[in-house]
Amino acid sequence: MEKELDKTPPEIISIEYLITREFTNSNDFSMFIEQQAKKRNIGCMETLLEYCEAKDIDTTAVASMLSSSLKEKIRAEAEEMNLLKKSSKLPL
Repeated sequence: MEKELDKTPPEIISIEYLITREFTNSNDFSMFIEQQAKKRNIGCMETLLEYCEAKDIDTTAVASMLSSSLKEKIRAEAEEMNLLKKSSKLPL
């Protein structure tokens, strides 16, 4: 009789794995979010939130999959909506 403890536990599937099944790398994922935002004429933050909701992914889990340019766009959108304190910018 086989004991329950002898069975191998199922593998834990990471968010990165789930996303990279659809995208080859984090840059592809970020480009997809940016393109969808532009195509639908909505913000990148809203597009990302909708994607995470549709795929049932925690939004904090995708942070490592975002490019620095997409993170900056999301930060700027959050500042415009007064969700984040505005960062100081040097005049050009």
